[in-house]
This record gives sequence, C-alpha cells and structure tokens, in this order.
Amino acid sequence: MQNVKEMKSSIRKKDYLKIYNMTNNASPLGEFNCGELCDSICCTVESQNKEDIYSEMVLYLLPGEEEMLEHESGWFEMYYETTDEIEYPDSWDGEVYYIKCTNPPYCNRKLRPIQCRSFPVSPHLDKDNNLHLIFDVDDVTYQCPIISDKLDLDEDFLRKIYKMWES
Repeated sequence: MQNVKEMKSSIRKKDYLKIYNMTNNASPLGEFNCGELCDSICCTVESQNKEDIYSEMVLYLLPGEEEMLEHESGWFEMYYETTDEIEYPDSWDGEVYYIKCTNPPYCNRKLRPIQCRSFPVSPHLDKDNNLHLIFDVDDVTYQCPIISDKLDLDEDFLRKIYKMWES
C-alpha cells in the first residue's frame, strides 16, 4: 500500500456528513457499549495479537469517504491502492483508500468509517436487487460475541444502518 499524499473525492462530502450524522449514535446493542463484551476486540485485535501477520486491522473507505478525514490526524494512518492492484467492484475506479487506527480503540468516533459504523452487519443484495443486512462473517482473526452468540441487534441500529446502505 502506498502512503497518501493527496486526497481526491469521487462522491460528495455532504452525503457522507448526512450519513455520519444519522449513524453517529447507532450501536449494535443500543445503549450498551458492545465493546464491553469483548474488550473492543474488533478495534484492538492488532495490539493483542502482534505475532499474527493477519491481525493488521485496516478498513477500506468507500469512494469519497477519505474526504471526511482530510483535516484529521493523530489517530489513524491512511493508505491507498489503485483498483488495478486488487480486484474491486467494476464501478470502483482509481484509488481505494484504507485507514489504520494508530491507538485503538481510541478514535474520533464521530469520524469512524462506514465499515465501523455497520459492524457487525454488512449489506448484501439478493438476485432481485433487494438489500439485506447480514452478520459479517468474513475472515476475521477474532470472534465477535454478537455474531458468535447471535445476539439480537438493536432495532434503531438496524434501521439506521439499513437506511445508510439504502442511500
């Protein structure tokens, strides 16, 4: 991955501001901080597992989302790859940005990426192009108790995350 020198936008920052504001207080377990269940494992897996080469936690940013962080510093590093380096959706062209938190779980929560805001669910489209939120069971090097114990997710969280992905 290359270090970021200059940021470019592919979608409007004002759309991300609306999404960030809408999902700012959304939490998978409602008022309860789910990080208390697992010592914030999804944020801190890297610091707990230094010997595991797969433990480096980087989050991809959606196209244009890097603009939300252009005036921020101190709690993350940002990188990018070009879409011809790794297979991305056909609609993604140019550079794909990644963020790596440098002091997890202490970040600016108001500016956490959409990928963080959505966890532990991810969006999926069925063959009829209907949106569904499903538990994110992609290859991770840790066990999220919300997923493994199939805990019920807060309805407000699900509503906001669904609306976010629907936008």
